[in-house]
Amino acid sequence: MIVTAESHAAARLLRYVDPQLSMLLGDISYASSATVSLGYRRADVPHPLDAFGFVVPRTEGKALLAATFSSVKYPGRAPEGHVLIRGFLGGALDAGMLDRDDDVLITRARDELRASLGITATPVLTRLSRHPVSMPQYRVGHLARVETIERRVGGLPGLFLAGGAYRGVGIADCVRSGEAAAEEAIVPPLTL
Repeated sequence: MIVTAESHAAARLLRYVDPQLSMLLGDISYASSATVSLGYRRADVPHPLDAFGFVVPRTEGKALLAATFSSVKYPGRAPEGHVLIRGFLGGALDAGMLDRDDDVLITRARDELRASLGITATPVLTRLSRHPVSMPQYRVGHLARVETIERRVGGLPGLFLAGGAYRGVGIADCVRSGEAAAEEAIVPPLTL
């Protein structure tokens, strides 16, 4: 069985299988975030969008953590002549952000994108998604915890873990984690 849930959910699933493993999984903390996806006519965006996006330093005191130019990063995400920009809000340092109303989050994202990219037009598409307790936080000692988790899982035949809680939260990291778990699950161990 490959468990790909967030580690706090995996901890609940495995609490009777291995209580110590469950405790280790539950010790990985998470933050919440929201994404505001905004679609614009390309002509309404004065910025060249000549990158995949940007990260906002915490010292700026902004609600926006980062923005990705989704239609640049992933062709086909917006119709011809349009762009899709996704802003990220919340995180560990602004946990209360998700307590705010949808309109507040959307307005905040639009205001900060206006300041950063010069976009004054009304978007042709607006979507807000909330992601509660979904971003693993790698505290000091995280890799040692992961190594302990991996040793415990290694002692439970047929159980494999994958996902962003362990060795990377990026898409490529999660794919690599899933592929590694699948390979372990389908390749029987050598016996002598």
